[in-house]
Amino acid sequence: MKKSSRLLILLICLAGGFYFLMPSITWYFVYKEKDRDEAGLSGVRLKSEINTRIENGLKAFNDANAGDKELKVLKKEISRKLKEYNSVSAKKLKLASNASFNDMKNILFDMYSYNNKTEEEKNLLVEKVAKKALENYYTAEFDAKRKVKNSAIKLGLDLQGGAYAVVTLNFDHPSVEGKATTDADKAAALDNAVLMIENRINKFGVSEVSIQKIKEQHKIVINLPGVKETSDLRKIIETVGVLEFKVVSKEGSELLSELKRKYDSEGKMFVDNKGNINPEILSQLPPDTEALRVSNKDKYGEDYSQVPFIVVSKESLLGDNPKVKSATVDPDNLGRYVINFTLEGEAVDRWAKATRENIGRQIAIILDDVVLQSPVVQSEIPNGRSQVTLGNLSYEELDDMAKILRSGSLNIPLEIAEENTIGASLGKDSIRSGLFALLVGVIITVVFMIFVYSLGGIVADIALVFNLFFLLAGMGMFNGTLTLPGIAGIILTLGMAVDSNVLIYERVKEEFRSGKSFTTSITLGYEKAFWAIMDGNITTFIAAIGISLFGTGAIKGFAVTLCMGVVSTLFTSLFITRLIWDTINSGTNFKTLRAVSLFRGK
Repeated sequence: MKKSSRLLILLICLAGGFYFLMPSITWYFVYKEKDRDEAGLSGVRLKSEINTRIENGLKAFNDANAGDKELKVLKKEISRKLKEYNSVSAKKLKLASNASFNDMKNILFDMYSYNNKTEEEKNLLVEKVAKKALENYYTAEFDAKRKVKNSAIKLGLDLQGGAYAVVTLNFDHPSVEGKATTDADKAAALDNAVLMIENRINKFGVSEVSIQKIKEQHKIVINLPGVKETSDLRKIIETVGVLEFKVVSKEGSELLSELKRKYDSEGKMFVDNKGNINPEILSQLPPDTEALRVSNKDKYGEDYSQVPFIVVSKESLLGDNPKVKSATVDPDNLGRYVINFTLEGEAVDRWAKATRENIGRQIAIILDDVVLQSPVVQSEIPNGRSQVTLGNLSYEELDDMAKILRSGSLNIPLEIAEENTIGASLGKDSIRSGLFALLVGVIITVVFMIFVYSLGGIVADIALVFNLFFLLAGMGMFNGTLTLPGIAGIILTLGMAVDSNVLIYERVKEEFRSGKSFTTSITLGYEKAFWAIMDGNITTFIAAIGISLFGTGAIKGFAVTLCMGVVSTLFTSLFITRLIWDTINSGTNFKTLRAVSLFRGK
């Protein structure tokens, strides 16, 4: 390959490396503490912060005290609306580049024919447009920070503190006998367990949770940064999720809505601080019914402020263990995605009876006492095959629902096989110790290579820097997590990278001593050391792959960094250093190896 082609490949790799490392550089070296806190906002806290900023922005507009940022945001929104208006209207309006706030208002009044409206109507229009513009802007701003956070290299529990747990699915439990016999059943149960754990942990209030499946061992690895106590979490994880189908009580739901309006008008508390309905209200509901919360998320992933409840019958239509044979997401005749599911066994007859007796009524699909959806029964379903239309949910959300339907009835007990809690102070000490060890290792290696190989050592050290760069870029590309064993893997990688250069240089010396020119010696040295380097790194890579597949937690972190390190080592040792030497040889003709080695030159 030509030197120019190799240089182009190197530049492309460097550009790609910087692209994947930029989020980490931004997160750890550019963002201030406030930016990192804002990136971690979610749900109701995020919604509250955005609303606060919108209110402040609207107040600034009303007080004619809006800053340049607010004016630019409003101008962008009005320009967008103006473009739509001009595309369909004969009357062409134009917004000047230096338009003031009053100019923008006048453009709005012209577009919407508000010039003859009252001042109150005009103000409402401006407020509506400004509110939408500010909401889009601040939402995008927080989304950008969250994207940086999610794309940055994360610190493991041993570096930032938190809880770690390995959960196993007990397929040998007596309650599971005959329910999960095939690999497909077990895989479905594992998927469902992950979904239920995610839902429960989110309710528990843990952010940045990392959940990983190990299919071969039927295990789930959970990393919970920032968690100090795991007792409550253990209770949440080990509780078995229950999937149920219950008839919605129209009478009870209407009564509950009426009671809510009454309590709100009288200023009485309908729900307490934990979101539970006032017991006095529950006592007024029809007998053999219960009020359940409806899963109703907004775009921030949190329940709306007016969390809906519906009243359902306490009796489960399909019993405690309905068997769902299959559940898939498919397009219907209108092109919308729907869920098609098929029951089997005793559940088929029960479902036929339930749908026959409840035509025109709603049947709630319930998981862990939360109503996921409540479709209306259109007709009797005699063969156990049903279709559920769930509004405008995304394909991913529907796929999650299908997984719940497929395996939510298996009720596989979850058991915590391993757990550990690490304090934040220990994490800081680990970071300090790990980085110090990495720094010392790099310095010693750099000094040794320069001392022994002089110019050759400098070339090897340059490759060492590239190696570390590409290794970290690889972690950024795969959203890796840096752990203390991972730092050990990086140190080992750097040592292996230097070892590759040592093999090459010793081969170069042998060829040079036999009378060949330095350029020829470099070429033959790389060729003859190639397979020795490849064999050593491939065997290490195979061992690291085995550890990453069957290891968990910190051991897995070591294996992952080692795998990436092997790849970066081969690239830097065999490609980059060769390119550097070819560049040196194009302008210099060494007659002696003393420029390369201080100790054993010719």
